[in-house]
Amino acid sequence: MKNCRKIAIVCVAIFVIGFQLSAQSLESLLHLAVENNTELRAVDLEYQSILERKDQVSQLPNPQIGVGVPVLRPETRLGPQVLMIGASQMFPWFGTLKSKEEVIVSMSKAKYEQLSIIKLDLFYQIKSAYYQLNFLNQKQSVISENIRIFQSLESIALAKVEAGQASLADVLRIQAKLQGLEQQLLFIENQRISFESKINEITKRPIGEKTQVESPLVLPVLEYDIVSFRDKIQLNHPMIAQIDYQIEASKNMLEENRNMNSPMIGVGIDYSVVAKRTDANPMNNGKDIFIPKLMVSIPLYRKSYKAKINEENLIQQSLEVKKESLTDKMVGMLIRYKSEYDNGNLEMELYKNQSITIEMAYNVIMANYISSGKGFEELLMVQNQLQDFQLGIYQAELKKNDAQASIERITKY
Repeated sequence: MKNCRKIAIVCVAIFVIGFQLSAQSLESLLHLAVENNTELRAVDLEYQSILERKDQVSQLPNPQIGVGVPVLRPETRLGPQVLMIGASQMFPWFGTLKSKEEVIVSMSKAKYEQLSIIKLDLFYQIKSAYYQLNFLNQKQSVISENIRIFQSLESIALAKVEAGQASLADVLRIQAKLQGLEQQLLFIENQRISFESKINEITKRPIGEKTQVESPLVLPVLEYDIVSFRDKIQLNHPMIAQIDYQIEASKNMLEENRNMNSPMIGVGIDYSVVAKRTDANPMNNGKDIFIPKLMVSIPLYRKSYKAKINEENLIQQSLEVKKESLTDKMVGMLIRYKSEYDNGNLEMELYKNQSITIEMAYNVIMANYISSGKGFEELLMVQNQLQDFQLGIYQAELKKNDAQASIERITKY
């Protein structure tokens, strides 16, 4: 049993050292996500496809060409018409094609902002998983240290049993505790798979690839100013910018609608092939007919035009309200995340102080147990408390780090 425990601890030590030697920085994983993430690539392709619509809407209407052969040939003074050809080209009102193009440009800008929105979300997911892995490493270290402590305690208890100062039950309880701690190490390895899988999914790394967290994990100092954050969000947050471009697209649609409901000008020609008369020979006998044409399309029915104006005005009002609501929501989230961040700091300090106090108590009880064999129950209880406080420090750190990542999800773009 002891040999198995030693082997387990050695394996854990090698595992941790290996992680530290080839640790992957958080920035490198974020960079991989930008390069390889399939969701980002899909949205980028959608953005490029929208841009392709510019050429589709900026072209003139197709010219019309018609050819007719009269069944009953109409007679003219110069002869019968045997073939008629017509061609025409309509031209939209000035600025119509440009306004259509501007609608597409605004829509493409709104889609482009979606790339930034998705990127913020992916970055948060990577950071969250990375911090969870860091916590698992810390938890692993605490448990490994506790295994070492309980192994030492097991040796002391065995000596006390041989000296008749302790019960064999004490040794068995320590061994049961060791088995539980070793099982926790296995649980940690299973938990690690879930977070590594999430990072691999986002960064498009091979299935099963390990993520080796930097140790110690150093995060930049959190800069928090809720007033400046609100101003920054209102000015250029991707979600707000996306709505601004949607409003811009709606305004361009109004301009397009106005131009579409302006007259269209067209030019064309009619050409008739005339056969020569055989019963007479007038001047210009059989001369063809050529007729240039100028056309104007007048929009008389304007009910749909007015309805479109009302629709787009309502859309713009709705988007403005949505902007305000979204800003308030993000500011509220920032305030809550800052509270969680501060709570994490307070909890860390509390657990650190409690760890120092309980460790002092543990040393006193251990000295008493070594000398007299008494206080075993207290020894186990205090050691369990010490482990809980040590894990509490890292759990509070995780809470603090996740809160900072949540704040960066809203403010770092």
